[in-house]
Amino acid sequence: MIDPESRQVVDELRLSTAGRRVRILGVAPYPDGTELILRVVAVGMDIDRFEAEDAEYVVYDLSSHQVKASFRLPPEIRTDFTDPLPFSSDGKTFFAFGRDVYELSASTHEVVSKIPLATPREAGYGPLLHADLYSPEPGVYYGLVTTIDPFMKKEMTGVLRVDLRERVASSFEIGPKVDANVFALSPDGKTGYAGVKDLVKIDMESHRIVAMKKGFLQGRAATTLILSADGTKLFVTGIGDAIQVVDAESLELKRTIQLGRDLMANPLPLPAGMGTTSVSK
Repeated sequence: MIDPESRQVVDELRLSTAGRRVRILGVAPYPDGTELILRVVAVGMDIDRFEAEDAEYVVYDLSSHQVKASFRLPPEIRTDFTDPLPFSSDGKTFFAFGRDVYELSASTHEVVSKIPLATPREAGYGPLLHADLYSPEPGVYYGLVTTIDPFMKKEMTGVLRVDLRERVASSFEIGPKVDANVFALSPDGKTGYAGVKDLVKIDMESHRIVAMKKGFLQGRAATTLILSADGTKLFVTGIGDAIQVVDAESLELKRTIQLGRDLMANPLPLPAGMGTTSVSK
C-alpha cells in the first residue's frame, strides 16, 4: 500500500507460507478502506509435487493483517483477473462483469441481482458479445460490443453504456464492424474514440462515426487508448516499447514516444488532481 502524496510504501501484505505460494492477481478495496477483496491463485508446495489450486477471492482485513473470508464467484460469472469489482455507493454490494453484470452481496458474496447484457434489444438481434470496459466516472462504464444485423447477417460494432448506480445498460450501433476493442470518451461526453487497429471518432449525440483511420496500427501490439485531460490528444499504447501520440481532432499521428523498454501491463490515466513531473522532449 502506497501513500500517493509521500510516494512511500506504508504497508504490505503477504499470503504465501513455506508450504503454499500465493499470487495476488487483482485488488478491490472496500469503500471504507478497512478491507480488501483479493483475487488469488495458489500452489501447494508438496515434497514430491506442486498442487495447483483454483483461483478464488479472499477478504483481507488491513488492521489485523488477516484473511477474514474466502469465496468463489458463481460459475455463470466468467470474469478475468483484470476486471474491476466496483462497489455500490452504500458499500453493501459489489459488481462482477461476465456474460451479464452481476451484483453480489458484500457480506454473503451471493448474487442478489443482475444487469442483463445478453438480452436481445429487438427480435432478431443477436446478443451483446464483448465489452472491454472504460470508466469515465465512478459507477459508469463504456465499451465496444458486437451484434449481428438481422437482415444482412453482418457483424456490427456498437457502443455499450452500463450505469451501475441506476442498474441499467444501453447501447447503440455505429456501423459495420471495425477492428477495435478499446474505448475512450471526451471530457464533455460528446465524442467517443474506438481503437486500436482501426481508429475511429464517434459523435455520441448522433451515434455516427465522423472520422476513421483504417489500419492505423500495423505490426505492433497495443491494447490501450487514453485521452489527454484536455481532450486534444490520444495516447495509443499497451504491450510494447512505444506510445503513439495522435491528434484527437484529425486522428493524425503527431509523434511516437520511445520508452526504451517494454511495458508489462496496460498504463492507466492518473486520477484527477494528482501531480506529475513535466519532462521536455
